[in-house]
Amino acid sequence: MWKRLIISFALAISASTWAADGEHVRVVDLRAEHALEELKQTNSAHFEKIRQVIAALQEQPKLAEGDWLQVTVAARDVDLSRYIIRTSYPPKQLLQFTFDDTRYIMHLVRNDLTPQVMPAK
Repeated sequence: MWKRLIISFALAISASTWAADGEHVRVVDLRAEHALEELKQTNSAHFEKIRQVIAALQEQPKLAEGDWLQVTVAARDVDLSRYIIRTSYPPKQLLQFTFDDTRYIMHLVRNDLTPQVMPAK
């Protein structure tokens, strides 16, 4: 009896999760070479928002750590990989957010995290 109850409960949870995720979301990877040019042709409103985001984050990368994207450009489901930093020069973090029904993925260049050479004491 317990086995059936547990299986029924698991199926109910997975069905409700599937229904909640049933919304179709398009994914645009802005790390791709011609993604911005393509976005400009297909969705100029999103292109302008993305351009605004990129310009602001180039000046102040820390903005992505707060609610700036949600407040300024009405982004949803903002996800910044805070603990995973790409060891490139300059360092990069993965930033994901959603506008309307489109999920965007991009690298956030962290110029504020570059190492500085200091003389030995």
